[in-house]
Amino acid sequence: MQIKKKKPDTNLLTSDLVFIGGLTRSGKSFLCPIISSLNNSETFICDSIAENIYYANFLKKIDDDYAKFFLKLIYNEKIYNLRIGRNLNRRDADYSSITHSVIQKIYDKREKSTKEGDDIINKIKKDKNFFPIMFHDVLLKPKLIFESFQNSKIIFIERHPVELIYEWENKKYYGDFYSNPRNMTLSHKYNDKFYPYWCFDSEQEFSNLKNSFEKTIFLIEKLYTKQKKNFLSLNKKNKKNIMIIKYDAMVGTTNYKLKAILSFLKTTKGKKTNYIIKKQNGNRELNNEFKKKQREKILSCISLEYKKKLYKLEKIYEK
Repeated sequence: MQIKKKKPDTNLLTSDLVFIGGLTRSGKSFLCPIISSLNNSETFICDSIAENIYYANFLKKIDDDYAKFFLKLIYNEKIYNLRIGRNLNRRDADYSSITHSVIQKIYDKREKSTKEGDDIINKIKKDKNFFPIMFHDVLLKPKLIFESFQNSKIIFIERHPVELIYEWENKKYYGDFYSNPRNMTLSHKYNDKFYPYWCFDSEQEFSNLKNSFEKTIFLIEKLYTKQKKNFLSLNKKNKKNIMIIKYDAMVGTTNYKLKAILSFLKTTKGKKTNYIIKKQNGNRELNNEFKKKQREKILSCISLEYKKKLYKLEKIYEK
């Protein structure tokens, strides 16, 4: 008799999750408040532990069954706590603070309520709200997300490589950032130095680079190209549940791009969506001249090999 494999699992409160992802500095913090202002949306959720479980699974350090279980467990807890007003972030300086939510009064009411337990579970199912999830590098293994949350959707916002390179270099994401205790991204130690998870088995090649712009291009190329390839390799069903948005189009023509998002999420603008768009400085005029100067500065600092890498990144972005 064949013995069935025992797998960890749990029942979901809801699988109506909308993962809003992209590389660091790609525009997630611009888009998340806008999505959260739409009808039938809760405020967006952030969780670095869930992200790091996802990264560990990407590296094949955690198997699929356990990764799915932990993702389900984490977001079940996050969603349940949100619905009873537990552990709400009220630090006004944080972009994820509940004080910035257009439905703050609802969360205030939940926080004061004594209701909990199965009544809340039934309420979640009855309301059919969706839950936006801010999630870095969400296309590293999108199948895992779709298998964990069957009704989930992904919005991937991508920014021009020149802007990403310039911002990453300015923030020193190529250097000692990953050794800082404030770093919440999976890293590993090699020869007494810390490296981000996507540099696994490429540490020596990366450490040999001395130019900060070349180091930045190295990191972005590895992380970005993998995610675009993953998207292209998905079947039609999964691709239908992914929307890719260019940062420039989103911030420059916010009202126009929002129409496509509303159709994708099958919802409508909330009463305060226009206010949030204005607060986020949407529909702004783009400074393309500054981007040209950024590009010229980068090209003047890198070798021919890395110029070719930049050209390749630009082509991938434009596809």
